[in-house]
Amino acid sequence: MNNFNTIKAIIVDDESLSISVIEEYLKPFATIEIIDRCTQSELAIEIIKTKKPDLLFLDIQMPRFNGFEVIEAVLSVYNPYVIFITAFDNYAIQAFETNAIGYILKPIDEQKFKNIIQKAITQLQQQNFQNLKELLSSFQKTDNEFLKRILIKEPNRFFYIPVEDVYFFEASGDYVNVVTAEKKYTINNSLSALENSLNPLEFARIHRSTIVNCNQIKEFKPYFNSEYILVLKNKIEVKVSRNYKENLTRIFKDL
Repeated sequence: MNNFNTIKAIIVDDESLSISVIEEYLKPFATIEIIDRCTQSELAIEIIKTKKPDLLFLDIQMPRFNGFEVIEAVLSVYNPYVIFITAFDNYAIQAFETNAIGYILKPIDEQKFKNIIQKAITQLQQQNFQNLKELLSSFQKTDNEFLKRILIKEPNRFFYIPVEDVYFFEASGDYVNVVTAEKKYTINNSLSALENSLNPLEFARIHRSTIVNCNQIKEFKPYFNSEYILVLKNKIEVKVSRNYKENLTRIFKDL
């Protein structure tokens, strides 16, 4: 969540009346802030990717894309907590297979709605607290606890590369490419594992498939939709996704 005490929510339903009912029933919950509403599933996909809500109220049966297709379309960028809203009870099993935290039938019963919302708030706050602990833990590591070198395994030799020599790491299927000034190497690792091992004041995840060495950045070029193109010292250009821009501004605070 963007704020420890605020849960940002988006409501997606092709029925305006249903959106109004949800808004009315949410009024007693001061911790939930409705940041957008949408009646079109196609538009909803872009709004969810852009605004990244903590909680998504999502109708299942809608024109063009149903609720499950909307979730599938945004998963590559963002995975919000979802409460499904529907007039049909035959979707319950499929809904919970998508890790939904709630399933509400229309017409919406106010008391049942409030019970589900209270459970959702508790779950979200617990998750937020855990995320905060992990973030603080990463910054509390001493310099000696961060990854200092990368083991490269080639058919006839093993050797190490200092992390400061790496320009960026790039996901490649189940592997990661390690890009240096001289060459690109491939290691058997995940980008998420590397992100947790690297010093967050020197390395930033700028895309779901890229971690950049901030000491190797030569210049910033503004791009569309508040995104950037980074020009590295080896003249390679890499794009900063809008969804990961805050990782970069954490280090370069004047961006």
